[in-house]
Order: sequence, then C-alpha cells, then structure tokens
Amino acid sequence: MAFQSNAPICAAYTFSDTLCQQLFRKGAFVRRLYYVADDLETSQRISDELHSEGISDWNFHVLTKDIDGLYRHHIHSATPIHELDIVHTGERWAMVGALVCFVVALAIHLSGALPWSTSSVSVLLFTLVGGLFGAWQGGMVGLTRENYKIEPFHEDIEAGRYLVMVDVSNENKARVREIMNMQFPDVRFCGRDTTLINPFKRPQRIYHQTTH
Repeated sequence: MAFQSNAPICAAYTFSDTLCQQLFRKGAFVRRLYYVADDLETSQRISDELHSEGISDWNFHVLTKDIDGLYRHHIHSATPIHELDIVHTGERWAMVGALVCFVVALAIHLSGALPWSTSSVSVLLFTLVGGLFGAWQGGMVGLTRENYKIEPFHEDIEAGRYLVMVDVSNENKARVREIMNMQFPDVRFCGRDTTLINPFKRPQRIYHQTTH
C-alpha cells in the first residue's frame, strides 16, 4: 500500500509558524502575556495594578472556573472568543470547505458536465459558498472545544487557578513585565504569544468544553 506524503501540509505549517514569528518580532501583532495566579485575591490585585498603569479591560482578561468570583470582584473575565475555539476551528473548516468546492466547481467547469455553460465567476461563487458554509459549521464545532491557545493551561484552569491574559504593545510590554516581576513574584509567567489566530496551528490535544 502506498502512503501519501504529508510534506506539503507540514511545509504549510512550518511556513505559517515562521512567518508569524517574524511578524511577531517586528511588532506587527499585539502581544499577549500569560500568567497563572493561584487565587482570586491575587488576580484582583493584578487587575487593579495594571489598570492603574493604563491597561484597559479590552486588553485584560482572566479565565477561570470561578466566574462568580470574577463578577463579585469586578474583574474582567475572558470572553467566549478567548475560551472557545470558535474562530480557529471556523477558519480551518472554511479553508477545507472553500478548497473542496473550488475543486468540484473547477472540475465541472472544465469538463462541461452541466447542460448549461459555466464561467470562472461561477467557480468563485461556489468556492465562496463553500468557505462560508465551512466557517459556519466549524464555528459550531468550535463551540464545543476549548480554544487551542489555552490548551497549555488546561490543567491549571481545571485545578481552579486563574489564567491572566494581558495584551501589550511594544511601548508598554517592558513596563508590564517589570510590574509583574517586581510586585507579583509568586505569579507564574507562562509565556507570550500573538493575538493572531493561526488556522494552520494544530493543537496537540483537543479538550471538549464542559459546563463549569
């Protein structure tokens, strides 16, 4: 039995990761810093301190199972876009839907299989419909999955800890890191990422969303 090579797919993933890293270094995307706090009080103090430094709610989110605690302490919680894989899975399914419909439409167009004439516009429209349908279906599937970006923090969240996400620019990144290092040394820095949602990035493991 012949095995089909995955080299083109792997090359696409490698290229996308390399491109994102280059743009990341050039400041093309907003950075997102990830911290894990052990308790609600620490999360409250981080929120107050960073807000006093000009970090708005738009750039500050906390993801935890203790939603009621965040509400009582007026801490800006993560949105469904942060928590669920809606956009990421939607993008991936949109690409698949568009590709399948493009191949089918192009084959029909070139073979003249239909009793009426088709044009390149018809191919493009069918491809667009396939992409939109794929995005819709992927978004529905994404509602049942945790966001691939929070996959590394799944165990911490399940253990009741607080994932603090701070979106920073080149101008205030160093200041935020300094505040966190000096005033919150016990809060674990877990890395940084871009806010870009990369459809070529595959999670190592898919966690299905459960009711907290």
